[in-house]
Amino acid sequence: MNGLHLPRLRELRRWPTLGARETIAMSLLLFAAVFALRMSDNHISDAEGVLFIVPIGVLALRFGLRGALAGALVALGLVIAWAQLRVGVHLLTTGYVTRATMLVVVAIIFGTFVEHRRRLEEGILRYHDASLDLLVTADTRGRLTRVNPAWERTLGYSAEMLYATDFIDLVHPDDRAATEAATRRLYEAEHELVGFRNRCRAADGSFRWLEWNASASDGVVHAVARDVTALREAEEQLASNTKTLEAMILERTRELDDARAGTLRQLALAAEYRDDETYQHTERVGHIAARVALGLELPAGQVTLLRQAAPLHDVGKLAIPDRILLKPGKLTREEYDVMKTHAELGSRLLASGSSPVLQMAAVIAATHHERWDGAGYPKGLSGEGIPLVGRIVAVADVFDALIHDRPYKVAWPLEQAIEEIARSSGSQFDPRVVAAFLSLRDDLGRLRDELGEVEGEGAFALTGDGRVPHAIRRRRRDYLEHVDRHAPRAEPAALRRAR
Repeated sequence: MNGLHLPRLRELRRWPTLGARETIAMSLLLFAAVFALRMSDNHISDAEGVLFIVPIGVLALRFGLRGALAGALVALGLVIAWAQLRVGVHLLTTGYVTRATMLVVVAIIFGTFVEHRRRLEEGILRYHDASLDLLVTADTRGRLTRVNPAWERTLGYSAEMLYATDFIDLVHPDDRAATEAATRRLYEAEHELVGFRNRCRAADGSFRWLEWNASASDGVVHAVARDVTALREAEEQLASNTKTLEAMILERTRELDDARAGTLRQLALAAEYRDDETYQHTERVGHIAARVALGLELPAGQVTLLRQAAPLHDVGKLAIPDRILLKPGKLTREEYDVMKTHAELGSRLLASGSSPVLQMAAVIAATHHERWDGAGYPKGLSGEGIPLVGRIVAVADVFDALIHDRPYKVAWPLEQAIEEIARSSGSQFDPRVVAAFLSLRDDLGRLRDELGEVEGEGAFALTGDGRVPHAIRRRRRDYLEHVDRHAPRAEPAALRRAR
């Protein structure tokens, strides 16, 4: 059926255009002409008798198998009459049987072929008329030459209106360039199927989305289009719902992050409550560690995780007895061995969590007492073998412990604490981390004021008798809000992905 326009099947099916009577009359004339020709033949072996096939074919085209068989009977009767009337012709029984068989076989072949072709054509025409898809052929000028009724059902145009319109004029202006490009591909690669989508204007002025499959051969485009407007609207609705759902997920993620951060803060405070009367050491360490990490140019996401994870560095102290943790004097060797277990205990407690914050916190808890020279605990790691986050928190933890009172010591002056950190570079601390810490030197006094530990003249200033002035504590909620306001933060990864 390649190259044949489907609607032309109606024309083929109606051929020949003679009515039943005219067809019978024409066939009889053909039979008579062939019989007369046969009667004038003196040679029995001549083939004029084969010409009986012509009227048999005419009857088959008009009446199908029944007409072909009737024509075969008429032809057989004329053969018998010729044998009886023609002088000198004597046919044996086998001659009659042979001729009868030939005529019947020819009639069956003709009739069966015609009826099969008719059934095929009728099926194609039924599909052509009833199809929900838009079937069309077009010429090289972009003119539609054949359409099926689905065009009128879908777009509201009659076939005559479509034939008088350039197809490209029906296409939405925004889709014309893509449609013309698809048409060029059709002619450049004949017989290959090309698929595309565009919007076509309906008779009421609206636009319908059509999905096309088209091919070209011999300068003619054969195409099938399907109305996918509902599908397109569903896709757009799904995309809109997806965006809404993503926004809801992001909002819920933020809520969970806030809840998780609150839980982590409370856990850190529970650990610090026992040996820091200000209860603020954990937040200060997280803040200082984040500032140092920024100085080391760590990615913003790592800085945020470090700020949230660092306050949990001493969570293992929850398992240390008060008699050791709060002892005002120097610990015995046995007591110190017990105290050192808080690093491993905290790491084991935190490692059971699956969140990135808890995983980083477990690493920090296990390594913030390791030393650059390998003399630390619990595993005696050294140099680059100590995770960077552990090296950063080690500096922040020691510095904050030095400048604040503890059960076993009084606070050091700011400059003395800074000098101690600098002196320990290369032995206790990573020199690169110490350098980043020292770059904050001018901000450390202001940093302590921001964290609300001491108010008044001169952060870390001493009173006349050399004692650290009394700390004026802020309300816990105000302090936490203050830290959240000033601590460095990175944009959550989920928000970055959404953008």
